[in-house]
Amino acid sequence: MVEFRNKQMINIYLILSLMIIASFRFAFSIIDFSLNRLASPILWISFFFAGMFSLSLTYKREIEQGTGEGLLLAPISLSSIYLGKLLANLLVISCLELFTLLIFFVFFPVDIPDLLTLLTLVFFGTIGIVALGNIISAISSNLAQSEVMLPVLLVPLLLFTVVMSVVSATSKVFAGAHLLDVINEIRFILAFDVVFIAAGYLLINYILED
Repeated sequence: MVEFRNKQMINIYLILSLMIIASFRFAFSIIDFSLNRLASPILWISFFFAGMFSLSLTYKREIEQGTGEGLLLAPISLSSIYLGKLLANLLVISCLELFTLLIFFVFFPVDIPDLLTLLTLVFFGTIGIVALGNIISAISSNLAQSEVMLPVLLVPLLLFTVVMSVVSATSKVFAGAHLLDVINEIRFILAFDVVFIAAGYLLINYILED
């Protein structure tokens, strides 16, 4: 995977995560507000923007290096390429999120929640973000100013689907909830995950061939 072989890019990921968490810690250090109530939105803002950086390069790299035609001519289906990129991005972003989660607990002295439930929400929420992000990245890669178009298209779609549900569920976890307490939210997130993955699998042929 290119992302893991590129030390400069990994350093940028780590620095970006650290800057986001540190900025929020500094901003809220002078406000008398419960950190447990702020934990969920801060955590998912960090996840989202760090992940956005990774997703923006998913298909753009092939266009810049002129290897896009090679993908189209490869003896494998475009759906398989989509699934491969989905799994690759999921691995990269999951590793980044584990680092972000560690940094978050260092900077924010919140009560440690049910880690199994928290990691479950992070995993399923990340699947939805990566699945939809792969589709939007493929669409925006052929557009002018694709770096701008990706967040413009991705943020509204994710905000009212996966993000709202996972932020709400994560807030409950930081308030002391366990897995069974957020099972409805998990089912809702899983439904979006399935829809986004299926949509990408079915539509990627039309998106890349155009």
